[in-house]
Amino acid sequence: MTDQPQQELPHMPPKPQGELFTQIKNDTSDRKTTCLGITFENEDKRRTYFTERLREKLKDPEFRAIEGFPIGEDEDILALSDPPYYTACPNPWVNDFIELWESEKPEKPEGWTYHRDPFAADVNEGKNHPIYMAHSFHTKVPHRAIMRYILHYTEPGDIILDGFCGTGMTAVAAQMCGNQSEIRALGYQVEGDGSILNEIESTNGRKVWSKYSKFGNRRCILGDLSTIATFIAYSYNSHTNINYFLAEINEILKITDNKLGWVYETNHKDNDLGKINYVVWSDVLICPNCLNEIILWNYVVDLEKELIRDSFSCPKCGKKLKKEDMDYAWETYYDQKLRRTHRIIKQVPVLINYSIGNKRFEKLPDKHDIEVINRVSGEPEPYLFPKLRMTEGSESRRNDNIGLTHVHHYYTKRTRIVLEALVSEIVKNKYEPTLERLLLNLITAAMVNLDKRYSFRPNRKGGIIKGTMYIPSFSQENSVFNSINNKLRQYKPAIKTRNKFSHANTSISCSSFTENHFVKSDSIDYIYLDPPFGSNLNYSELSFLWESFLKIWTNNKAEVIESKEQKKGLDEYRILMTKCFYEAFRILKPGRWITIEFSNTQASVWNSIQSAISDAGFIVANVSALDKQQGSFKAVTTTTAVKQDLVISAYKPNGGFTERFFQEAETEQGVWDFIRTHLSYLPVVKTNNNILQHIPERDPRILYDQVVSYYVRNRFMVPLSSREFQTGLKQRFAERDGMMFLPQEVAEYDQAKLRLGNEIQYSLFVSNELSAIDWLRRSLQEKPQT
Repeated sequence: MTDQPQQELPHMPPKPQGELFTQIKNDTSDRKTTCLGITFENEDKRRTYFTERLREKLKDPEFRAIEGFPIGEDEDILALSDPPYYTACPNPWVNDFIELWESEKPEKPEGWTYHRDPFAADVNEGKNHPIYMAHSFHTKVPHRAIMRYILHYTEPGDIILDGFCGTGMTAVAAQMCGNQSEIRALGYQVEGDGSILNEIESTNGRKVWSKYSKFGNRRCILGDLSTIATFIAYSYNSHTNINYFLAEINEILKITDNKLGWVYETNHKDNDLGKINYVVWSDVLICPNCLNEIILWNYVVDLEKELIRDSFSCPKCGKKLKKEDMDYAWETYYDQKLRRTHRIIKQVPVLINYSIGNKRFEKLPDKHDIEVINRVSGEPEPYLFPKLRMTEGSESRRNDNIGLTHVHHYYTKRTRIVLEALVSEIVKNKYEPTLERLLLNLITAAMVNLDKRYSFRPNRKGGIIKGTMYIPSFSQENSVFNSINNKLRQYKPAIKTRNKFSHANTSISCSSFTENHFVKSDSIDYIYLDPPFGSNLNYSELSFLWESFLKIWTNNKAEVIESKEQKKGLDEYRILMTKCFYEAFRILKPGRWITIEFSNTQASVWNSIQSAISDAGFIVANVSALDKQQGSFKAVTTTTAVKQDLVISAYKPNGGFTERFFQEAETEQGVWDFIRTHLSYLPVVKTNNNILQHIPERDPRILYDQVVSYYVRNRFMVPLSSREFQTGLKQRFAERDGMMFLPQEVAEYDQAKLRLGNEIQYSLFVSNELSAIDWLRRSLQEKPQT
């Protein structure tokens, strides 16, 4: 594939609207490009050709009947897509990319075979990287954490798949494997021949640099049920010239500010005008004793002490009050969008934060501010936000009781008209689609700070409560211009960091992972999955505001969650996850690895995941921790919440073993062949802070469980009882610290134990009776006691 990122041109001064884009377009209009073996005169021709092929596909009822096909009109799907690289529906070109990428792989030396030990180290990566910060999403794994797994399990040119891709961090990680500064930031070295070195401790206790991986891009297939997720993923993994992007967004902001800047003007002293940063709106409540209307802000907020009081006295009757004991005050108005009167809780502006130059001030709203709000309310209703009822769900409709029933109710009228004006400027200029999508993506990134969920806090560090649709009593209406400029400051380094990315390295599909129609069997080199965690989050509900902006919505029939509204309990969750893992098993090459990140406080959900992995045919080799250095709302405030995600390493048995197994399954030899093969996939030494760790997967009873599971799954009777197995195991394999090793592995373990000391730390979750008995048995073996 010869489709390469565009070369950056020198920065040009701003030009009148339309003139700059003409120059940009002319710069690339005559550049030939090759995509999937077809050469086009330019990118526009490529895009037109594949868009028409996708248009034909959308007319096929069988294509639209694919499980998880998004909800939306054909023209909206086509407008959002950039085929064949990204489609806002199932991507019919995935296999074409797989075949092409396979043909482009570097040749392997004669006699080469693939083998990797499981990645057994715990990973600790932060969330402060510009790429991570550029766009919010419900859950996200830092790309540097994923890079460690990709570098361990793959080589340049290998094909990686992430079926729950979210914002596309797996593809970012795959492309970053060709970025020297990112690799060095992980603590590795890059040699001139492309070798990547990792610092390890040698047998004599000295630090040495050992060959670990190879430098170079990997290819990636991304899929997700969520429209907004795949849209963000596309923006993260496609190239756009940063100078053009910055010039165009600044011009769009300037034009829109000239038209609508007055909506954020407020009076300062001496008739100076300030620019509003944000307006705080307060709930108005009713005293249950005297029915007096009370502006909550006036009686509970102390800005000097930066606190909010729990209780106060009614100014009219003196009754001691708490918010939860009071009713809302209501107001009825004519809703232009709904074309009828609508009832909503009453809120009033109570504080304005504004700037004069670089100085910030605060004031109470005055007559001019109220006049601006009233003038805005009389403006025509923006078309951008559809007349759309919030989707059914516990989160998406949690605010029905306060009158927020439709999408447009979640934004103030001022925010709606400014957002519409910005989008109108983007659409009418008919930008090159990659640039247009990045501009729209910037707006979606800012939108999380623009709806009524944004809470004011007296310490001036407001925000939304992630994972919920909660509306606070003190809602902070942020300036659209400020929010986009703030997000733009995060976007700049993110775009620079991935400015050499090519969308030719990534195939993106908006589709369900339960049925991978366009991925052929035994074709993927490595799979990384970060699946939904049971009932932790209602993803489609939380994405509904974003997706209403895109006019394409998640089809949640195949959404892998627990949800009363969707009539999905733990059993339905397990069945859907099992379908996903069956698909992962089908498409993964034999002998290759899958990494599954998982976090859930409920043992039942954890057990469901383990069962689904096993039922699909995978064999678990290691479980480690991933610390993302920042908890979600539940992880921070709930004492039972898991603070670290667990990372499961599992493999698909290779073809040679599978053939031997079916020949030997009913004999004792089949059991020992399975154990030899399985032990070769397990880590030999696992340490944490230079302390030797127990490896549960090498425990004799865990090994027997794996044998039973594998035999039952393949419908064979296990030829050995547990007692016979334990006896035969110790006769054939070496035992150290209650763990079994192949003969060639014992020396490595003994050397590590001698180097690190004789103490071994057991890492075991005591979650039920069996694990408690196991913990007790180990304790008594180490120190006999009454």
